[in-house]
Amino acid sequence: MIKIIHLMKDCADEKGIPNIPFFVPLYLNISRNYNNLIILTRYNYKPKLKKELPKIKYIPGKLALIKEILSFRPNVIIIYHHFGSPITLLLLIICKILRIKTVTRPDFTEYGLPKLHKSPIKTFIDFLRYILFYLQLSLFDIIVGTTRYEIEVLERLKKRFRNKIIPWMTEYEICSDNKEEFILTVSRGWSDRRNLHTILRVFAEIIKERKYKLIVVGKFHKGTYYIPDENRWETGEEYKQKIMRLIEELNLEDYVEFVGVKLGKDLQELYRKAKIFYLPSKNETFGMVYVEAMASGTPIVAMKNSAVQYVVKDGVTGFLRNDEEGQKEAILKLLTDEKLYKEMQENCLKEAEKYRWENVIKKWERLIKGLVEGKDVC
Repeated sequence: MIKIIHLMKDCADEKGIPNIPFFVPLYLNISRNYNNLIILTRYNYKPKLKKELPKIKYIPGKLALIKEILSFRPNVIIIYHHFGSPITLLLLIICKILRIKTVTRPDFTEYGLPKLHKSPIKTFIDFLRYILFYLQLSLFDIIVGTTRYEIEVLERLKKRFRNKIIPWMTEYEICSDNKEEFILTVSRGWSDRRNLHTILRVFAEIIKERKYKLIVVGKFHKGTYYIPDENRWETGEEYKQKIMRLIEELNLEDYVEFVGVKLGKDLQELYRKAKIFYLPSKNETFGMVYVEAMASGTPIVAMKNSAVQYVVKDGVTGFLRNDEEGQKEAILKLLTDEKLYKEMQENCLKEAEKYRWENVIKKWERLIKGLVEGKDVC
């Protein structure tokens, strides 16, 4: 039996809703070939699922974490949330000594790259971060990216390192439903990056020609976040107020419906009934919402950037347009060209097959088995 430690900051929120990385150990646990141990270092929230869960331990202390690794003696450690941190470098050195194979899921975008700053102190800190990144890219046995985008960003830190692309997986049943006259947009935390303000401006132009509704799923971001392209900070509450003012200015009160957080069957029902999924996000390391839309037979309109351009196939499963006029034209084309719409629906359902958990977990099993057996897994 292959012993695996999955190192995460957390695997669920305070309500027990699991995060995306948790599904890797969850579905590896279905096979009796693996002894999975999840170690949480930040929050001790357990997923509330009816499935049999892997063993989960909460170990916030660094010394206790090292002791647990020495005691459990895994064949493989998969690190999800700690890429670039000093403790990860220490763990990599220990694993090299103990001949434990190491894998990371960096979840890394261009926003995380070290930069030159006006402040010498900030520049020095980022220089230290660069050294940590470079050393870890050299020491990990393999870096697993969700798309080619993530690997390309990391190649700006180090030209060559061992890598493999394995996407995130979906549990959604792949099928569609009778479409209704609404456009859907979804985010777990609405912020400037998710571009709800752009969605509203484009939607205001759409309803001049077609009387559709816009259904907005999710809540607004909690706390403060940085907006790189504007070099400023903003709170989720400030963004919410901006959105509410915009709805009023554009006279959209009767056309936009906020339905809050939706999960499971309730969310998939919305995906299946939506005519179009529209989310022009500025940056994504993957974009699970696009996969969920495809699994529901719902064509997509988004921006061509980051990982989105690798998940959504322009002209096949939707349209990628970076300006508001282009997004408006794409939406109207999908609303008026029934033949094109049906073709894209079929393409979405076909494309979603590659993200089924049964197919993705096989890639993880091949990777882990190959690492343990000393084979070339790249």
